[in-house]
Amino acid sequence: MTHTLDPVVPADRTSRIRSAWRAAWDEGRVEALDDLLSPSYVRRRGPAAVAQDRDQFKDSIRAVREAFPDLRTEIEDIVEDGDRIAIRWRSTGRHTGAFLGVPPTGKPVEVSGATFTRFDGSAVTEEWVTFDSRQLLEALGIVTTTQRAAIDPDLVRGVHRKFITGVTVVTTDDDGTPRGLAVNAFSSISLDPPMVLVCVQRSSATHPALHRASHLGISILAAGQLDVAKTFASKGEDKFAQVSWTPGTHGAPLIDGSCAQLEVEIGERLEAGSHTVFTGRVVSARHDDLAPLVYSGGGFFDISHTAPLPW
Repeated sequence: MTHTLDPVVPADRTSRIRSAWRAAWDEGRVEALDDLLSPSYVRRRGPAAVAQDRDQFKDSIRAVREAFPDLRTEIEDIVEDGDRIAIRWRSTGRHTGAFLGVPPTGKPVEVSGATFTRFDGSAVTEEWVTFDSRQLLEALGIVTTTQRAAIDPDLVRGVHRKFITGVTVVTTDDDGTPRGLAVNAFSSISLDPPMVLVCVQRSSATHPALHRASHLGISILAAGQLDVAKTFASKGEDKFAQVSWTPGTHGAPLIDGSCAQLEVEIGERLEAGSHTVFTGRVVSARHDDLAPLVYSGGGFFDISHTAPLPW
């Protein structure tokens, strides 16, 4: 249950988005999209970025409404940035028709996600849609969770604070504007092929730019870059004006003086709870003989002042 947006003049964009949303998804008037979407419109959805053209998109709306005829949508947040819009949404409906091969269950279903739209003039030319597919599959009974964990979030947070991580700045070039944030949820996936992942909170101002990007940069900060970590952990408007950086081979901004740098071609965007997991293939890499900045328990540390244990 995912959505498209209504391209209009910026002055009335938000109200027209809401109107088009209701027409196409809540009322099933998919023909209204013919005046809204470019003939070359492309919609990419799901972790594998499966592409749909305009007619395929309308067919998918009809299929959803056959399974959920009482479908209702709610726009929870809209962020505009030039010719692009990021929208957070939530859909609800009762499963009374076959969907994804599952017979009607009569169960209420709720799915939330985000849509990122690009305009060319007054027409929508591209959309990227992401949502928590497990949330939908669980509601349909395709996958099940045998036991829900009744764990105090503060207890889980305390466990995470015991885990020591490095500090990275994850960046991307957004049509000539550098964007980035501090991230400690970074990990190698494999060496052959070389793949990594980063987890970014969907409420981050950088999230929409990362979601529509083809490449991202990862700068692993050195021990002497605490000020850089603080800058990118903040909600400042122009973080890059406060640091020295250089565009990488594939355009991603890389922080000067960091102890290691990667550029990554984004492969999948996986919705997981409050975050999106970006996985991808490493396309450039470098590292220097500098101690990394270390984060643990809410504090930062210089690892060069520690002694290795014998083993």
